[in-house]
Amino acid sequence: MKDVLFVQLDLDFLERRQNDPNNENQEAPRSPIEISPESVDRVKVILLGAPAVGKTSIIQQFVWNDFCEEYIPTDRKHTYYPSVITNDRLYEIKISDLPVIPYFPVNSYYEWANYRYYGLRSATAYILVFDLSNLETFQYIRTLREQISESRNMSNVPLLVVGNKQDLIADGEGTTKTPADDKRRDIANLVKKHWKCGYIECSAKYNWKVVAVFRELINMIDSLDSRDQSPMLDNIQDALDRNKCVVI
Repeated sequence: MKDVLFVQLDLDFLERRQNDPNNENQEAPRSPIEISPESVDRVKVILLGAPAVGKTSIIQQFVWNDFCEEYIPTDRKHTYYPSVITNDRLYEIKISDLPVIPYFPVNSYYEWANYRYYGLRSATAYILVFDLSNLETFQYIRTLREQISESRNMSNVPLLVVGNKQDLIADGEGTTKTPADDKRRDIANLVKKHWKCGYIECSAKYNWKVVAVFRELINMIDSLDSRDQSPMLDNIQDALDRNKCVVI
């Protein structure tokens, strides 16, 4: 497995191709527009989750459009650098795929002592992954989320919960709902209504909604950026109004 990868992805194109089977072999358009360094958004994303939930598969399906049937545990940090274009904006994303961590460091000391160079507490955003076919894996990210919230101020840090392996869930249409179906619904409600976090179900194996995972994450980052800029713009407008020169 490669430790570092640089690639440019057009999310709008990838999503159109994913929704239209006839466009599977179509190449992404190459934009002749040059983007200045000032207009580039740099985003550091960390994926966390219990063993074998598909964190690496989600990343590699998104970046390489590839899925490996064989499970290979992640034993060291791997970093991917896709440049993502969406909504006419360029995002340079650093995606960190890490070995399973037993706990999230409560402060910089424990981070340096046990997770040096992982950059856990300085991430721009987190993606917490669990296995929809093994709901016990949700408890791991539930505990992890509590530890993250205790470790750092999360008011400006997007956290997206992803239920992977949707393909392993039997289609419930026309059949009796099972306790597992109810539990999955409860998990979705907990994440969206109580945690106030984003929630998406996907299948890394079949590349179903994998692009949507990263689009949703970027939309969450955009929303926070817009919220942060609004007070500053209001202050600028107030200052302009106070110093307005009126000629009669």
